[in-house]
Formats: sequence, C-alpha cells, structure tokens
Amino acid sequence: MHSQDEIAEHLDISTRKLRDLLTRYNLNHKTSSLDEIRVRYIRDLREKAAGRRDQEAQGTLDQARFRDLMASAQIKEMTLFKEQKLILDREQVREAMDAWVMQAKSEYESSIEKILAMIESQSGNPIERDPINRIVDATCRVIADFNIESAESD
Repeated sequence: MHSQDEIAEHLDISTRKLRDLLTRYNLNHKTSSLDEIRVRYIRDLREKAAGRRDQEAQGTLDQARFRDLMASAQIKEMTLFKEQKLILDREQVREAMDAWVMQAKSEYESSIEKILAMIESQSGNPIERDPINRIVDATCRVIADFNIESAESD
C-alpha cells in the first residue's frame, strides 16, 4: 500500500489532483493497487485526449460548413441583387462611365463657351479661343482616357 504523496509523485501530479481523481474514479488509495490507479489514470487521459481530438475535428468541420454556407448565401445574395439591378457587372459600369464621360465633356465644353461669351459680352473685347481650347481639350482627354482597370488596382 502506497501513500497519496507516493502515488501522486508516481503519476507526476499534485496530491490535491490525485485526491480529486480518486474521488472521481471512486477508488481508495488504501485498497486499490498502484497499478489499478495508474491504469485508470492512463485510460482517463486517453478518453480526454480522444474527446478533445473529436471536438477539434468537429470544430474544424463546423467551421468549414459555416464558410460554405456563408459563401453560398453570398452568391445567392449577389444573384438576387443582379436580378433586381441593385448591382452592375463590369461591362454595365464601363458603359455607364463612357456615357457619363461623353455627357461631362459636352457639359464642360458648353460651360466654358458660355463663360467666355459672358466675359466677351461684359467686357466688349473678344477672347482668343485657341489657348483656352487647348486647355479644355487636354482636360477632356484626361476625362475620356479614364480607365476602370487602373482605378481598380489602386
């Protein structure tokens, strides 16, 4: 028969931990052999390790299922948004941008011409259009040359 301190030392655990284990195992250190206690402790450790692995595997599987469900839901949501025309695909955006550029260029050129006409009307002096037109043309080229792909990479 071994003392609790000897059994605890043999199992490399504290005496307090040993007392908790003996109570849980329903063993008495005075009537149970060291081999019996050791085997029960080893089996307990195996059960815990197996359960932990199963829980970890289940957690990983649950995470994978959750990611799959989220991806599926996002795809369905995107499809619904496209059907309801709440989002546009790249080609639709490109077409809208091209139309906007043409409209913006026309409005910009018209505004500049109106401003020049007002200045000429109020001052009574004609304004040389060539230097101004070069600036307007350069600005319109920058607007027209906007590239969606280059903006996406920023």
